[in-house]
Amino acid sequence: MLRYAVMLCCYNRKEKTLACLASLSAQQLPTDVSLDIFLLDDGSSDGTSTAVKEQFPQVKCYQGRGDMYWNGAMACLWQHALPQSYDAYIWLNDDVQLQPDALARLHFWQSSVSGKLGALVGSMHEPDSTVISYGGRRSRHAWHPLGFGKLLSPDEYPIECDFINGNLCFVTKEAVDAVGILDKTYTHALGDFDYGLRLKQAGFGLYVAPGFYGQCASNTKLNSVFDASLPMSTRLALLNNPARFVPVGEWMHFVRRHGGLVWPLLWGKALMRKLAPCLWLWLRGRKPADLDADSGANAK
Repeated sequence: MLRYAVMLCCYNRKEKTLACLASLSAQQLPTDVSLDIFLLDDGSSDGTSTAVKEQFPQVKCYQGRGDMYWNGAMACLWQHALPQSYDAYIWLNDDVQLQPDALARLHFWQSSVSGKLGALVGSMHEPDSTVISYGGRRSRHAWHPLGFGKLLSPDEYPIECDFINGNLCFVTKEAVDAVGILDKTYTHALGDFDYGLRLKQAGFGLYVAPGFYGQCASNTKLNSVFDASLPMSTRLALLNNPARFVPVGEWMHFVRRHGGLVWPLLWGKALMRKLAPCLWLWLRGRKPADLDADSGANAK
């Protein structure tokens, strides 16, 4: 029997969390696969924890302090799951609605990948649409490893990628044994991108699984730091909110680790954000919003 740990976190969106858990409980699993579900509620005030315990008593529930965000919460759950030595670890967003055979298909395709599999991503589509919302990406340029390309359309067979979203992601035990868990340097976003790149550096492959695995609405650029129609004071507040944008120190850590030969340029641009945030926002507000790639954590 193969044992998989499913890990998700939540904060004040009870109905979405319960719907996600319902779709998870309805999974049509192979007879040789069992799931343990780990949920961290990071201080919800809407009764999420009580409702989960009543409706899904099999879920292993943990409580956060209200300041853990996605990366911190998922790293905490991973630490709770690790001593039980699961055969794989599955990241899941609490705003995802899984298709009934989603995990069965991930299980099937992970066994079909040749070489050292690190992570297999299940792509999401927008609600009531076939437009892809989250999944995997490739780098646009060999010389610029952090040039985030567009989301890859799922193919007939697994396809390699460079960046993974954390909305639905199957991570192998071998990868975790070699690389460890999410880096606690990150508060909310970038933890999934960073983890995938660390897997690649360790010789593991990242893949996008064939087909779609559920629905999950993507973030809009409206009312974000990139929305130039907002007052500068509002954009500055969003810039300093970890749930809305990557803190500058964490971005500088990310580009120093993964930026290749262009890391000094990226680091210098980040330094401008730190020292002259209004100028940085003005310049970024003039760029097309679709050039900016979100890590999966931004969906939380």
